[in-house]
Amino acid sequence: MPAAWRMLFTFVAGLSVFHIIGIDSPSVVFIGARLLILACFLVGLGYTLHSRRYALAFSHTCPGEDQIRAKSLAIRIGLLVLLLYPTLMARLLPEWPTAVFNFEFLIVLPILLLATPYYVRWAEGRMPRANDGYFYFGQAVLRQRPWHIQEHKALLLAWAVKLFFIPLMYSWLVEAVEMLLAFDWRLHPGVLVSGLFVFGLCIDLLIAASGYFFASRLLGNDVLSTDATLLGWLSCVICYPPLLSILHAVKQQTDDLIWSDWLHSHEPLYWLWAALITASWLAYWLSTVSFGLRFSNLSWRGLVDTGLYRYTKHPAYLSKNIYWWLYTVPFVGVENTEDMLRNVLGLSFVSLVYYMRARTEERHLLAFEEYAAYAARIEQEGLFARFNRRLRRIMV
Repeated sequence: MPAAWRMLFTFVAGLSVFHIIGIDSPSVVFIGARLLILACFLVGLGYTLHSRRYALAFSHTCPGEDQIRAKSLAIRIGLLVLLLYPTLMARLLPEWPTAVFNFEFLIVLPILLLATPYYVRWAEGRMPRANDGYFYFGQAVLRQRPWHIQEHKALLLAWAVKLFFIPLMYSWLVEAVEMLLAFDWRLHPGVLVSGLFVFGLCIDLLIAASGYFFASRLLGNDVLSTDATLLGWLSCVICYPPLLSILHAVKQQTDDLIWSDWLHSHEPLYWLWAALITASWLAYWLSTVSFGLRFSNLSWRGLVDTGLYRYTKHPAYLSKNIYWWLYTVPFVGVENTEDMLRNVLGLSFVSLVYYMRARTEERHLLAFEEYAAYAARIEQEGLFARFNRRLRRIMV
């Protein structure tokens, strides 16, 4: 998506500037990380709004005061819950990784609460289909209509996704950008691979956080449907705290060796392995870039069939798992067959989890004709379909 690529360019340019001027203190890293993130957010939002200026230029009926009041109330409730949930989790679980978000969101929350009705008035005057889930939820809270859970289920599910992922993604994003700003780049394969990992992590989290923060009809990337199945949610959230500890415990290797402990730079296989690891991670974060501001787990926000998604349905999951297997090399450093089997089964469980994520996502998205047509095309003309046809010709 053009917005995502502009955010990527802004990030690289800002990162280059900070490294040129020098990062010599924790305070510079602290401020620089947040300024860089803010600049990327503004670029993504600005470009998206500019690209939709004609779609938003049509004159719609000005929203009434009742409509503004109901929607403002619903948004304000969502903002308050977005603060209370991660704060409560941090009290229950001391290691809950959202302290950065909790503190910084608390600072800007009063501004957001005061600006909400002005935003609603401005935005609703530029969009059709004014009576949506926010309006009905606000009316129900104001007792202007009866409460029916099914009427609010779609909005509550979409809020649940935001509630769970926004604090995590933003806190991890700040941490990753601070790490990258302080990273000591050197012309050494191991250092470069590590640096590219952190860089890719920053890009992945930047796009992900943007997608969760800025889902809106105004931007044309609103949530159209959210997975309501227990298996779909479980397959996804096991990859994040607090259930992530289960995944880590199962995949824990019996040794601490990685690929660079197995190979040496004078060996040709070392360079091939480094190239494969780099390529797999590059494919992963480029897959995320393809989503742009539509990124979201458990949600349908419109078809994404650009970049690597033109060739396969799940390039992000596939490349991420390839990276883990190549980086961890579970068959290295083991003392016996039992240890090697434990390593392999641990990583296999992780791959199984991502397979279940892919399957449950497809089950949800196949309800939409656009995705069903895309899935059928990939089954016939995708990368693996072409490979299988060529393999059959060779075997025949």
